[in-house]
Order: sequence, then structure tokens, then C-alpha cells
Amino acid sequence: MDGNQSGNVIGPMKSFVSLALLIAAGVSGAQGFNEIKPVTDTRTAQLASGPFTYNVTAEQLPLRSDTGDVEVRMFYVAYEKKDADPSKRPVMFCFNGGPGSATIWLHMGVLGPKRVPLAPDGGMLPPPYQAVDNRESWIDIADIVAVDAPATGFSRLAPGVQGSRFFGVRQDIAAFTRFVQGWLTKHNRWRSPIFIAGESYGGIRGSGLTASLFDAGIAINGFISISGTSNYQTLRAARGNDLFYTSFIPTMATTAFYHKKLNNRFRTVEQVSEEVVKFVEGEYLIALNKGDALPQQEKERIAARLSEFLGISKEYCLGANLRPSLGAYYRELLKDDRLQFGRLDSRMVGLVETATGGGGGGDPSDEIMTPAYTVAANDYLRRELGIETEMPYLNYGPVRPWAEPEGSYAETASDLRGTIEINPYLRVLYCMGYYDLACPYYATIFTVNHMGLTEKSRSQISYAYYPAGHMMYNETFSRVKMHADVKQFVEMALAAR
Repeated sequence: MDGNQSGNVIGPMKSFVSLALLIAAGVSGAQGFNEIKPVTDTRTAQLASGPFTYNVTAEQLPLRSDTGDVEVRMFYVAYEKKDADPSKRPVMFCFNGGPGSATIWLHMGVLGPKRVPLAPDGGMLPPPYQAVDNRESWIDIADIVAVDAPATGFSRLAPGVQGSRFFGVRQDIAAFTRFVQGWLTKHNRWRSPIFIAGESYGGIRGSGLTASLFDAGIAINGFISISGTSNYQTLRAARGNDLFYTSFIPTMATTAFYHKKLNNRFRTVEQVSEEVVKFVEGEYLIALNKGDALPQQEKERIAARLSEFLGISKEYCLGANLRPSLGAYYRELLKDDRLQFGRLDSRMVGLVETATGGGGGGDPSDEIMTPAYTVAANDYLRRELGIETEMPYLNYGPVRPWAEPEGSYAETASDLRGTIEINPYLRVLYCMGYYDLACPYYATIFTVNHMGLTEKSRSQISYAYYPAGHMMYNETFSRVKMHADVKQFVEMALAAR
């Protein structure tokens, strides 16, 4: 798992399997290039909107080099409305992040006609697990293509192909551009309205993809960033980069509110958010900018304000030099109860062995959902869809090292900005959870507010907030709200034509 403040990997991330085991399981070499026989079927789902008949396709789409050699086979599952007019029916390409994550989470959490069984609040249910009907599936909004990045899920690199060909910010965006082109060609969907949706690191990929597709002659109608990021500077702590602290403090405050560690004058999460954002954009940022030159009296006052918002002592905030460590805060907030809250969803908690001391017990919010996703997804893909392969479905693939801009933060907000300014019909929706400490909501707000957009271009962007974490769709209320938000967004984007 990535360090809490390093930001090297975004989204749910269990520990990687050893390279030797991955090779033995068929991730690289000849074994790892097994072709999966395509699966197609016509089915009817029972959605909240009523019965819905669709065609499903599960297969690998090959990407070829300039010489025609297959370099990688990218696995996807597509759901298309039966007998729909391609010129009117939108298609949405969807992916998770990592980098290195398969699209198991979006696919089996909210997109498809089947979803992983979880408690209404997103918590764990007793095993074993089997996918259940997903009444909030997005297939009644648009045709869905859930695609796994190279070396994840059932996607595999060809023997002899170097990972550096695909493992990097720009290499990854180029691969997904080629995939979209290939899929549109194979399925004769060049006339269709096009949307993309990316979660977590998928925000980096998706923001860059809007520009890469445009450069390839494909102007898309909409981009949905789900708990996404498009600028690592907001997520990585470094000396002199106080933006990290302003990005995370609002979500740390909403977390303290959820766990009832704040004064009872705070009545709603929206109230907490509004007040703490005003604080970090004003007096807190001014104080951090003064650094060691901040007068002691002012430092005491800011520490008191931090204490009020974070539910921890003023002395702790002073000892942290007004920059409380997120890693330590996981345990500090609930230490009296010997609990640690989660990174992906700070509503979720787990017991820790000792009430004091450093170190953590992993991420409770990751651990409670991963078994259900792994079992239900494999059962659905292999038994219900009928995919026949001995290859393991890799929730996370071996994509390290991952190439980023040398001496800089990875960011694709600039790509998105350029596309928005040149394409007045592009609409963008940011879906954000109040309790997400992987990609906190204020980091997104800050990034958008500093993209240099015109007033008109800013009107092409909208936001949706949810009382849940990184994977807000795990929680029933948020999943229902998300379907309504996405439906409205797609209709708005199509109306802009």
C-alpha cells in the first residue's frame, strides 16, 4: 500500500503479489498472453427505471504497433442497449486508477447490471459473496465499456514488450486513446456521443484523455471524474508544498464531525465543510505562507482553530507546527477508543492493537470491501458471463516503475483546460465524497479554481457531493444519488449539442 502522504498510488490498493508469483500466474511471458475467447449474450436487467434489455460483450481488444504486431490485449466488458440508434445512443468508456488498478471497482460497484453485495453503509457482509442485481446501473443512461488498463484485470502485455511502453502518465493515456479508437471502429460507433468516466488516478488519465482524443480527432461530450485527481501537487507532502495540508484539512474536519469529535455547534457535514474551507483559504493559508516567520501569538491562535475543526488538542497542532500528519491523524482522532479510521472511507474504522504508538493497521475501509469485490467479480465474470481462462483476474497489476514528469508533479489539469477552452460542448462533472482521504474533495476544487478558465468555460463544469468516501457508490444513498446526478449530467451534455 502506498504511503498515506506520498500520493504514489491513488485508490484502493492492497499489497502487491511478488513478481515471481505474478510471472508464474501468467502476467508476463508467453503464458501471460493467453487470448480469451469473446463472450457475447443478450440479457434483461431489472433496473429502478424498469426492465432493460442489453447486449453484453466481454473480450480482449488488441493494440498493435506500427508494424502490425500485437503489443497488448486490453480486456473490457461492454453493455449496449439492444436495437438502439448508434447516432443517438451515448457510449461511455470507464476505468479505475491506481495506477495499476483494474476496473473491477467501478464495473462491479456501480456501472454494470450486477454489483458487489455490501451493507447499506458500504460495510462488510458475511461471506461467501455473489453479485446481486444493481438497480442503479448506468446502462440505462449510456452504453458502458468498462476497460482494464494494461497488465491489470485480464489485460496482458505481449511477450517481449517492455512495460515502459505502457507504464507512465503519457504512455497510459496514449494506450487508452488507441483503445477508444479501436473499439469505436470494431463496433461501428463513430457516430455515437462519447463520454469518459475515470475514478481516482482515472482523473489523471481522464483529464489527459480528453485532450489526447481531441488531438486524434475525437471530440467527446462529457467527462466524469469520480473521486479523481488531475494534479499530484495537491496530494504529495513536501517541504515548501503547504498545498498538501490545505487540501486535506477539510476532509479531516468532516471526518472528525462524522465521528462526533467536534463541538455540537456543528450540525451538518455541509456546515463543517463550508466553515473549514473558508478557514483554509483564508487565515490558515496566510499563516502557512509565513512559515517560521509566523509570530507565536498568531501560531497559538491558528492552532486553536485547527483544534476546533480537527477534534484534536491545540498542543498537538502546535507540536505539528500547524501541519498535522495525515498518517498520524488516522490514529490520533480515535485513540481513546483504540480505533483507526479508513483512508478510502473515513467513516469506516478498525481496532488497533495499542492505544499509543505509531504505525497503523492498514486501511479498514479497503480491507472490508476487497474480499467481496474479488469473489463476486470473479464469480460473475467466470460463471455468469462464461469467460474461460486460467489467468488470474488481477485487481492490481505490476506496473512499476511508473514514469512521471521528471522533477515535477504529474498533472493533466492543463490538458483538460485546453480541451474545455477549445470545445464549448464538453461538459465535466466532478463526483466527490466528503469522507475521501485518498483524493480529498477540496484538492479537486483547488485544482479547478486554478486552471485558468474563462467564466464561460467554468460554466461547463459541475460538482456533486456525497456523504461517503472514495468509492461513494458503495453506500446505498450515494449510489442512488449518483445515478440521478450522472443521468442529469449526460442529458445536459447531450442537450448542449
